[in-house]
Amino acid sequence: MAIESWFFLSTMAFALSMDAFSMSLAVAMKRKIPVNKMCTALVVGLFHMGMPFLGLISGTWIAASFEQTAMMAAGVLLFVIGLQMIVSSWKKDAEQESMILPVGLRVFIFSFFVSLDSFSIGITLGILKAELFSVLLLFGLFSGIFTWLGLTLGKYMQQSLGRYGEMIGGIILLSFGLKLAL
Repeated sequence: MAIESWFFLSTMAFALSMDAFSMSLAVAMKRKIPVNKMCTALVVGLFHMGMPFLGLISGTWIAASFEQTAMMAAGVLLFVIGLQMIVSSWKKDAEQESMILPVGLRVFIFSFFVSLDSFSIGITLGILKAELFSVLLLFGLFSGIFTWLGLTLGKYMQQSLGRYGEMIGGIILLSFGLKLAL
């Protein structure tokens, strides 16, 4: 795989990981209940591999069926997901109070919610015919590391950092979307 592809996929993996990072950061800052950081990071990483895998399979089928339209749709999809991440980064604290604490079996629910956007990105990458192994490796690695970092650093950081992390991820995805759509 070319260096440009690794950079593109790493940047996208970083952007998607900001959602997991900001939620982990918020959990660590707001809750006093201990969370198993390694287990949560591992499960989030696995979900960030499984969801884009399903999306890649769907996206590959879409690309084979509707080549030109699929490329435009991929750009619009990235733009919308990026915009949604930016908007959600400014939600009020009261809305964040209902967050799911990743303890026990709820770690799977937490992981599912923070990896939902990676399914759509997987569709986009399937349309773009991205290399499956690279996508899964980078998405899982980045999201696992950033989840662990969020849970570890949460008690030391100010609450606004989580918002800015998600916003940065949204801006990156929005930019990729504009590039593809135009």
